[in-house]
Amino acid sequence: MFQTYRDPVLRRKLNKLNKQINKLDQKIKTDVFTNELLIVNATHGTVWKFVTPFKKKTKNIPYLNGPGGIANTDLEKANFLAESLETQFTLSNITNPDSEELVADSTMRFRTKANSVCKDFDPSLPSEVLDCIKSLRINKTPGIDGINNKMIINLPLHTILTITTIIHKIMTLGHFPTRWKTATVVPISKPGKDATDTTSYRPVSLLPSLSKINEHLTLKRLNNYLKENNVPCPEKFRFREKLSTSHQLIRVVECVTEGFANKQKTGAESL
Repeated sequence: MFQTYRDPVLRRKLNKLNKQINKLDQKIKTDVFTNELLIVNATHGTVWKFVTPFKKKTKNIPYLNGPGGIANTDLEKANFLAESLETQFTLSNITNPDSEELVADSTMRFRTKANSVCKDFDPSLPSEVLDCIKSLRINKTPGIDGINNKMIINLPLHTILTITTIIHKIMTLGHFPTRWKTATVVPISKPGKDATDTTSYRPVSLLPSLSKINEHLTLKRLNNYLKENNVPCPEKFRFREKLSTSHQLIRVVECVTEGFANKQKTGAESL
């Protein structure tokens, strides 16, 4: 009916019904998945039947040409791609001794009073962790731990409490687990490029979803701290809430327009 009459009241009812349907659909999927987990048993082979659909078919990489010859095995291909990516992403040497000394001194002073600094952050709450988990997308590929988002969404409450404790310890101790910052790098072929050339692949880094939950909560507290203490300058738009590239472009246009109106010249410097 909304498509015919375009009535705003019907539109609101339509949106409400769509939300109810989506919520019911998600509940049905969750219940089905829970029932499947309950009947899984290693003794009569239902484990393999349950796990098989989670295995996605991957497109095999053909032989690769490299400085060392031709790579045919998976190990040789991985080494060729690793060498190529290492060459492409090697940072230029732009270090400055004075800057390095300043950073080292600031880091040392921060570590000596890290305990008092970390106390300024509110501890993570189970409700916050639960909200992060609910916002996870099921179709995302898991990281090196193999724990996908569907598993995390169906975790019991006591496991949520354990994750909350781990995140709280990370914030108070200032130690981030190495396992959580280890990424699985997957090469993706660029469209229209020679598949046998190592430079025709771009890397995609897959981090564990649990580390992303921790990063989300930490970022939330850092942003609140920066906002309360007016640390970011007003001209900084990147990685700030409700400020995007479009807003920055509007600001530039306003500056130029104001310059024209006042018969002034407007200069811009791009770095």
